[in-house]
Amino acid sequence: MNGNLAYGLGFVFGVIIFSAIIIIPMLIGITKDKKLKRKYDERQELIRGRGFKYAFYTIIALNMLYAISLIGIGELPIEESAVMIIIVFMSIGVYAWYTILNDGYFALNERVPQTVMAFSIIAIANFMIGINAWLDGGMVKDGVITFECLNLVCAIFMLITVLVILIKQHKDKKED
Repeated sequence: MNGNLAYGLGFVFGVIIFSAIIIIPMLIGITKDKKLKRKYDERQELIRGRGFKYAFYTIIALNMLYAISLIGIGELPIEESAVMIIIVFMSIGVYAWYTILNDGYFALNERVPQTVMAFSIIAIANFMIGINAWLDGGMVKDGVITFECLNLVCAIFMLITVLVILIKQHKDKKED
């Protein structure tokens, strides 16, 4: 088996297993009323819909920008697979940050502290993996940023999301 293929398969299965370890307990115990179904009011549904729209526009705009840069500049010093995943992260970030700031992200029966804790754990774990990849020299090979940068990128996006949640909570407390 090719080394890159083995690494890629290991990465995918690692993400799946790690996600299952984090997401399944969140799904089971994250709501206040111990129900799996999250409850959103009409206003939140509208905000979530706008968030999806903005995320869609983000992914389209960034893909167009990437395609134009490939045509104009040529090959960039980053692996194409990493760019594609970063674009997905950015669109997810736009959705999450917009809906958090406009009170559409969390369901009415959802526990925010558990989500903040889970996001923080994910950020810390990804920072540790990313720093390890940086120190091992796997993040940049022959002057090209590799797929291994994604742990660090994920950590940064999760950290920004936690900060947006905390800023929103602080703002809401000041208004009360």
